[in-house]
Amino acid sequence: DPGAKSAGGGLDSGPPEDLTNLEQGRSKRAFREKFGLNRPRFWNDWDELPKEEVKSALAAVLGGVPEAGAERYKEASRDLDDWGTYSLRPLVALLPELRDEPRLQSMALRYLRQNAYRVRALYPPGYVPTAEERARDQEVDRQNLLIRSDDMTWAIEASPEERDPVVAKWQAWWKEREADHTYSGFGQVWNRLTDTQFAKYWSNLARGDMGRSIRTNERVSDMILSRLKYSLSLAVPSFLIAWILAILLGVFSATHHRSVADQGLGVVLFALYSIPSFVMGTVLQRWLAMQLDIFPQSGFQSDSVIGMTTPERLKDILWHITLPMICYTYTGLASLSRFARAGMLDVLQMDYIRTARAKGLKNRTVVWRHAFRNGAMSLVTLLGTALPILLAGSVIIEYIFNIDGFGNLMITSIRQNDYNVVMGIQLIVAMLTLIGLLLTDLIYAAMDPRISFK
Repeated sequence: DPGAKSAGGGLDSGPPEDLTNLEQGRSKRAFREKFGLNRPRFWNDWDELPKEEVKSALAAVLGGVPEAGAERYKEASRDLDDWGTYSLRPLVALLPELRDEPRLQSMALRYLRQNAYRVRALYPPGYVPTAEERARDQEVDRQNLLIRSDDMTWAIEASPEERDPVVAKWQAWWKEREADHTYSGFGQVWNRLTDTQFAKYWSNLARGDMGRSIRTNERVSDMILSRLKYSLSLAVPSFLIAWILAILLGVFSATHHRSVADQGLGVVLFALYSIPSFVMGTVLQRWLAMQLDIFPQSGFQSDSVIGMTTPERLKDILWHITLPMICYTYTGLASLSRFARAGMLDVLQMDYIRTARAKGLKNRTVVWRHAFRNGAMSLVTLLGTALPILLAGSVIIEYIFNIDGFGNLMITSIRQNDYNVVMGIQLIVAMLTLIGLLLTDLIYAAMDPRISFK
C-alpha cells in the first residue's frame, strides 16, 4: 500500500493515507459547512489565527499534552477540521519550525493536506455545468491531485534533510495562493461578519435553501412541501370541524350549567380527551377497517385514482381520510369545548348580560349576539399554537394510517438521522406558529372593536 509509506495521510490517529477515511471526513465537513456549523456564531476572526493555538491543537490530537483527555482531543480535532483554509497560513509557518519534532511536523502536514483539499461544486440532478464551471472544476481537480501527490508528502521514517524539500514545496505553494486568503480593510470586516453561522443560516433561509436529504439527496424544501399538503388536508378540516363543534357544545354546556346534560357531556368529553390518539387510531383501524371493512386501512387515496373523475377522486380521498380525521378531531373537540364553556360561563355572569335579559331580549339574542363574541376570546387565544400542535399530532396518526405526510416524514427522518430534513421540519413548525399568532391578532381585532392597529 503506497499510502502506508507516507506521512500526512488519513483522518484517524495514524499517518497512513486512507482514502475511505478521507471521504468520510469530507462528508462530515460538508454537512457542517452547509449550515455554517464549522464557523463561529457571530464574529469570525480566524483570518488572524495564531500559530501557537494551532500548534497546541496539533499536540492535543497527537497526544503530546499529558493533561489532554478525551474531551480535549475531540475539541482539538474538531477545531482543526473547522478552521479549514484559515489554518493554512499557520500550518505552513509551523512546518519549518517543527523540523526537530517529526511526529508533530507530520501531523501538521496531514492537516495541511486535508484543509488545502478543495471540494468540487455540487450540481442538482440533471443540471449541465457551463464551460466556466467545468473549467473551475478541472482546476480544483488539478490542485487536489497536486496536494495528494507523493511530491507533497514524505515517508514516515524520513530524515529532516528528506523532509526539507517537501516543506519548501509547501512554502512555494502557499506563496502562490496567499493573496487569495488574505483580507484587509472593509473586505476583512465583511468576511468576519458574513463567514459565520448566523450569516450562513439567514443566507440559506433567504434563498429557501434547507439543504439536501442525506439519505435521498432530494431538496429538503421539496420533500417538505410535497408532503405538507397531505398533512394540511387532514389537519385544517379537522381543526375547523373541532372548532365549530366545540363552540356549539361549549355554548350548550354554559347555558345549561350544572344540568344533567352538562355533566354528562363533560364526562364524555373528558373520557375522549384521556384516550391517546394512537390508541383511538389503532382501535378504529382494527374495528372499522380490518373487521368491518367499512374504511380502507391506510393511505391517502387508492392506487387506481389516476383513472377517476374529479368527484370520484374527491370521494375516494374523503373515504380514506375519514378515520384519521376522527382521530384529529376528537382530541381537539374535547379540549376546545371546555375552553369555550369556561369563557361563556364568565361572560354570562356579567352585568351587561343581566341587563340584556332584563330588557326582555330573547335568550338566543343574548347568548349569540352579546355573550358569544367575548366568550369566544379564549378559543381565539388557542389559535396561535393550533397549527403546530396539529402537525405534531399528525406524527402518530400519519404513521398509523401510513399517510405520506409531514408527520410521517418527521418520524422517518429522525429514525434515519437525516438531520437536514429534521431541521427543515422544525423551521416550518416555527413559521406556522408565527402565522398562527398573526391570525390570532387579526381575529382579535375583528371580534373586539376596542382593539385597533393604529
